[in-house]
Amino acid sequence: MVLDITEALFQVDASGVPFRSFRPGVGPYGEPQLLKLIAAQLNLLPKYKGQVVIRRNPDLLIPDQWAIEFKIARPFGDNGKEAEN
Repeated sequence: MVLDITEALFQVDASGVPFRSFRPGVGPYGEPQLLKLIAAQLNLLPKYKGQVVIRRNPDLLIPDQWAIEFKIARPFGDNGKEAEN
């Protein structure tokens, strides 16, 4: 599962689609927007059979398999400066 999420993040990052006016990549996405894209990528994999859903709690749910909570950590902002938190 962790490798599948990693691959999904890689696919979103490599897509070149920017979030709003920021540079392309996963960095600027908010948690809800990024989780939606991760779930969409996972649902393309036959082993999940399109069952991956996003929720408020847990963030990502695969019924009878996984319930995962996500937290985004950003060391730097889009401008290359250190993040505030």
